Amino acid sequence: MTTNTRRNFLVKIGFLFTYIKFSSLQLFAQTTEELKPLIAGSSNFRSVYTNESLKNEFILFLTNVFHLYPEQKLHELIAEGVKKYSQDKDIYLALQPRLAEIAPILKDLTYSVPALAKQKKEMTSQTLALLGDKKSYSSYLEVGSTGRYLDSLEERIDIADARFFMADRAPTYSPADIVDRGQIGKGGQFFSLANYRPELQRNISANSIELTCVYIGFHHCPIPLRNEFISSLRNTMTSDGKLILRDHNVNSVDMWHMVALAHDVFNMGTMETGAYNEAELRNFYSLDYLTALMTENGFKTDGRRLYQKGDPTHNALMVFTKA
Repeated sequence: MTTNTRRNFLVKIGFLFTYIKFSSLQLFAQTTEELKPLIAGSSNFRSVYTNESLKNEFILFLTNVFHLYPEQKLHELIAEGVKKYSQDKDIYLALQPRLAEIAPILKDLTYSVPALAKQKKEMTSQTLALLGDKKSYSSYLEVGSTGRYLDSLEERIDIADARFFMADRAPTYSPADIVDRGQIGKGGQFFSLANYRPELQRNISANSIELTCVYIGFHHCPIPLRNEFISSLRNTMTSDGKLILRDHNVNSVDMWHMVALAHDVFNMGTMETGAYNEAELRNFYSLDYLTALMTENGFKTDGRRLYQKGDPTHNALMVFTKA
């Protein structure tokens, strides 16, 4: 073997090991800490919309999950923004004012309300499938929203007593909030999520909640508070209580960008500021890691993961009980 041949061989071997290492990290990455070095400085919009396969998948999110605007027009608008700008912040700020251009007359009635109704129906159907035959619960806690799913659930199961809602924003009697929760009344007792420091013991008695629903997952929770928050939820639950949990299976760089872009577009479409979007915590993880985390904090699961058809963000609904 000549010197040049040997050198070329060693260079190829080096590239091969680098590729294997990178691919393995993508395949087996479990946590935010493992994925962040791989996504540092990259753009969610560009990572998805310059990859034809991911781009074609993302329109499924716009169609089947988000659906607050005509999906094809929004899809084209995002693609146009990606061609003009390289940074997510610039794309977000440029596109948000232009959403009015593609919004149809009576958008809320033709898109927002039907999209909300569809998600309520989907979550109710999956929740009931996980809960099984039990149709009556003494108490209910909804984390991340102010009764959005309660009205739909109560059409199929009975909540006999206390109802609690824990979210960032308190419920009001605005038309939007009334539509969101499906009733004029507030439906239960609200207390603030308080950036995942809610001091649950001050608001809810220990061992008292029979059904807890966390449809927003735990990926917005600060990592140092995550174990404490999950444990505090467990402490409020009865010995036979159920915790319904929905979260994304983020186990690769591509899935990180897919899920992060879904958050970007959701915030953009619901008129959150660019500053809000940039500051939003996104501590994504794989579902295997999440299951291990729940086990560590005193939960067990039967392993079922129910996904929404046509959702490329791999958002799965699961059920956990006290171990």
